[in-house]
Amino acid sequence: MHTGAALIAALAVMATSLGGVIFTSARLGAWMRRYLTYLATLSAGVFLLIAYHLAEEAVHEGGWIVGVGSVLLGAALMECIHWLLPTMHHHQGHAHDHAHSPIDGRRVLISDALHNVGDGILLVGAFASNIYVGIAATVGVLLHEAVQEISEYFVLREAGYSHRDALTRNLMVSATILIGIFAATYLSSLGFIVALLSGIAAGGFLSVVFHDLLPHALHSVRTHGGAYAHVAALLIGAGAMFALQITFPHEEEPVDEETPVIPSPQNQDRQN
Repeated sequence: MHTGAALIAALAVMATSLGGVIFTSARLGAWMRRYLTYLATLSAGVFLLIAYHLAEEAVHEGGWIVGVGSVLLGAALMECIHWLLPTMHHHQGHAHDHAHSPIDGRRVLISDALHNVGDGILLVGAFASNIYVGIAATVGVLLHEAVQEISEYFVLREAGYSHRDALTRNLMVSATILIGIFAATYLSSLGFIVALLSGIAAGGFLSVVFHDLLPHALHSVRTHGGAYAHVAALLIGAGAMFALQITFPHEEEPVDEETPVIPSPQNQDRQN
């Protein structure tokens, strides 16, 4: 099933979790701290489109009942985590020069972990159907993950994580794609599992957007203004993810190959 190729693709996807390293330079770091609240709103736009895509995938793979049910389950689970794991800021013994928000980065990481498991299963299924379909699916996942992981980096930094902690947690969570790779290798039917994981992840991302990111943006507008900038950031984030999903679909349908016609014994007799 080209498991080796799927594993290499998964490692490439994991590498995108370190995209936030580009903000280690003094100039980019200062720019990020200045516009961090707008970058968190941009992330909300990215996550909205990701949630839509995952919910659509859940319905496609498991039907409306499984799809909608898993989305509601994911949202309920994230709300339970919200109450069980209240917002905590992660200080590293030094002062941060940006305003902390009530965003709980752990819920973003949990949603992404489920999403990554689903991606691992999808990659194995894509490579199992056709090596070229697998490569195309990998390109789509890589581009989506690049935008998503940088968005998550912004959210974690806004939640109070240090640069090093944000990168470390992103990398650790991205490794859950390997769970999907190895699980899919031993499972004969992937549809229901993909639907369940996709739906739960979609519900989790929706909970993060509507419970954390958008309320934080509204609070920022009331306190500091900049409503138009937040709206623009939301639309840019959603537009970027929409463009990627249109240009590079997350998964490709296998190309139907012409079935060879096997001549029957009667036809062979006639030809002879």
